[in-house]
Amino acid sequence: MARGRKKVPEASLMLTSMMDMFTIILCFLLKSYSSEGTLLTNADNLVLPNSASKKKPQEVNLQVAVSPDMVLVDNKPVTPTEDVKRIPQEQSDPEVPKLKEALQKAYAQEEEMVRLGALNRVEGKVVIQVDKNMSFDVLYKVMNTCGKVGYNAMNFAVMGREE
Repeated sequence: MARGRKKVPEASLMLTSMMDMFTIILCFLLKSYSSEGTLLTNADNLVLPNSASKKKPQEVNLQVAVSPDMVLVDNKPVTPTEDVKRIPQEQSDPEVPKLKEALQKAYAQEEEMVRLGALNRVEGKVVIQVDKNMSFDVLYKVMNTCGKVGYNAMNFAVMGREE
């Protein structure tokens, strides 16, 4: 007499649980989607000044952020803000050396994209994010450095004031 084997129960998908999971993911994606899109990401530890301007940024090629402790290019640390403050104010044409190097690399990348046909021309657009408590001399040195490299179309990121 042969022994009978026990019938192994079949594993099936729990559709109810999967539907709940997909619904949660869908809700999350819809909630985080913005029809206007965010073109800028705020740098950490940075409080932007308020403005009544309603103009939205068009297209951002490069971002320079000046926080109380660091200067960043496209959210990558470049030089401490203290080093920028140490550049003498009396200097007739103040430049931030490490910032200039990073901007020149970015400008060279844009020129390469033009050469490859990805861009029509180098536009020299930069969006500058500066902490609202930052002194003007630091802002001036950063702006002067941007202009020297070729980023002359400067815009400033601000927080919209609620009316």
